[in-house]
Amino acid sequence: MISSNIQRAKAQKLKLDDIFNAINDPIVVFDRKFNVIKINKAAKEFFIENPTGKKCFYTKHKFALACKNCPTWQTLKTGRVTTSEILSPKTRVPILLKTYPIYNRLRNVKGAVLIGRESSDIPIKWKI
Repeated sequence: MISSNIQRAKAQKLKLDDIFNAINDPIVVFDRKFNVIKINKAAKEFFIENPTGKKCFYTKHKFALACKNCPTWQTLKTGRVTTSEILSPKTRVPILLKTYPIYNRLRNVKGAVLIGRESSDIPIKWKI
């Protein structure tokens, strides 16, 4: 009985991982202390090394602290959905970043999910 429950749980996790990795937009999941918990396949191309268990701002940018206007930082502080724009360092294509809070059962923020989407038509301010 326990063995079959474990097998079902593993199969369910694999199914969810397949869905998570089928999404073409980069997705990064953070804990409350800004450590990367999980990334999907699309997000892996934005990191030189595996960022899991490390702070995004250090792994990605080699910064000691989060960027001033970081949407993930804002979501972790406020518990609200945050949107911002950046230029892709590789392609110079605008990327819309949106972060969503993850709550525990007491409705305290316990993490955040960041989703990025390339979009040349959204951030007009980047066009010269």
